[in-house]
Amino acid sequence: MSLWEHAVTLLCIFAAIAQCLLLLLLACAGRSLPGRAAKDAAIRPPDHPSVGLVVPVAGSHPCMANALKSLVCQDYPHFVPVFVTATEDEDAASLIRGLRAQFPVIRHVTAGRAQGCGQKNHNSLAGVKAMGEEAEVLVFCDSTHPARPDFVRALVSPIAVGETDFTTGYHQVIPRDMRPVTLAYTLCVLLMRLLQALAPLTQPWGGAMAIRRSAFQRHDIAGIWSANVVDDCSLAGILPGLNVHMRLCPGALLDTDAAAHSLPVWRAWMDRQVLFLKFCVPSQWILLGLLCLIMAIPLCWAAFTLCYAVLHVASDFAVCAAMAYLALLAALLNVWRGFLSATVPLLLWLRAFACATGMFVHVYARSIPAKYLVWHGITYTVGRGGRVIGMTSPS
Repeated sequence: MSLWEHAVTLLCIFAAIAQCLLLLLLACAGRSLPGRAAKDAAIRPPDHPSVGLVVPVAGSHPCMANALKSLVCQDYPHFVPVFVTATEDEDAASLIRGLRAQFPVIRHVTAGRAQGCGQKNHNSLAGVKAMGEEAEVLVFCDSTHPARPDFVRALVSPIAVGETDFTTGYHQVIPRDMRPVTLAYTLCVLLMRLLQALAPLTQPWGGAMAIRRSAFQRHDIAGIWSANVVDDCSLAGILPGLNVHMRLCPGALLDTDAAAHSLPVWRAWMDRQVLFLKFCVPSQWILLGLLCLIMAIPLCWAAFTLCYAVLHVASDFAVCAAMAYLALLAALLNVWRGFLSATVPLLLWLRAFACATGMFVHVYARSIPAKYLVWHGITYTVGRGGRVIGMTSPS
């Protein structure tokens, strides 16, 4: 082996060690989540602040009806569900009108088309405005993830006892088939959920977030959202500078069903996750690039090493190191399987990891020159900090 080949091998081994240590750290964080959720469930606030549940609704997702019903049927004592659509004549608005016949407590707000910010932000702000001073805590939630009956309680309890003014939950994917894209999407969401479990990396997720109304006003969240492309990453870039602590509530875990998940839908979702960070929190986007390398380099190195071994041109040391890495990776990913709500064969789970890594590299590379993103058919040209510079709606 030449000096150059030896140096490359050592670099790849270093990346493999870093990857395995990260996967181990996240596995440990994941194992702590049930205990943390149980501890949160034991919180007994002296009183329950009134809650405004603001849900921006768009599109015609097949899970939307059940998800919205689950949000109405919460066991929290004082809350008002406010469902917000852009227009009166879209599919989501028709669905809400049907639900109101069954649940009169629902308030339906029409926000109009956004100008200068993301449509989701615009809808959320319209919901907040409609609540007025009625709610002490504002809960923001996506419209396509079914919630357990204690979802609102889990998000609000740390705020109710004065521990924090900002809380966030997250979601888990329930794979309904064993197709590569479905499982790779499941793994990506699991990775992000476990990253959330690390306190230094916890940041708001717009799909499940609660804010004390007084803090919402004090930090001018409305002003931030009214000019930004997204809700959660815009706060992730600003709140640390305000010395605001974002509290993860592991019990506020929404479910996401995934069946026959399509490649274009998965790629578009990953595009947004990466681009939101690029535009809103550039420092985290750079760290994401480092994570991309740590995930990709060891897999590529191991694959090439074993291919070269077949041709008898790889050193024994490199082959042994590659096989040891793959064995350790399989063991760690086997631990990760324990966080799933469905039983997934290990070989299919390993394939999903390889697919997810490949898509990660592809999406990150695409994000480097990107100056705009597409979300719900609207093209947003975005500047520094996630500020919307221009919008182009479909004709």
